[in-house]
Amino acid sequence: MNRDEHGHLHQAIEALGLATTRSGPRHWTVGVPTRLRGELACGIEARERTLVARSFVMRAPDRAHDRVYRAALERNIDARTWYFAVDRLGDLFLVAELALDSVSQDALDGLLGALSVLVDETFEGFARTGFDVPEGARFGPPPGAADGGGRV
Repeated sequence: MNRDEHGHLHQAIEALGLATTRSGPRHWTVGVPTRLRGELACGIEARERTLVARSFVMRAPDRAHDRVYRAALERNIDARTWYFAVDRLGDLFLVAELALDSVSQDALDGLLGALSVLVDETFEGFARTGFDVPEGARFGPPPGAADGGGRV
């Protein structure tokens, strides 16, 4: 990707209207809104031929690791863009890769929208399985989030 193409990608990211930080010529961090987690940071990197996106979902579970990781892997079998991954500490991430020449504002919007939906579909179940969440606790954005959250 040449310098002009990086500018085009930067414009496409900026046009989404999300909180964005550029941390290098090929690296951005975009704040993706989710219903249950509030704003979720998503790192975007333009590599030679691919765009790679990565987002932290939750820290390593305190218990039932095998059940949480198995549920994540079972989601991967039907995945189209986003795949669950675990780092060396056991923290859970979502990772996506797209051909760089297919990236447009609409493609980025779809990619980040799919991230938001997937996190909202899986986070509460993973958290309840992997952590000691009090019975009846409700999930929502952290206190002080833009929508006035304040739940777990």
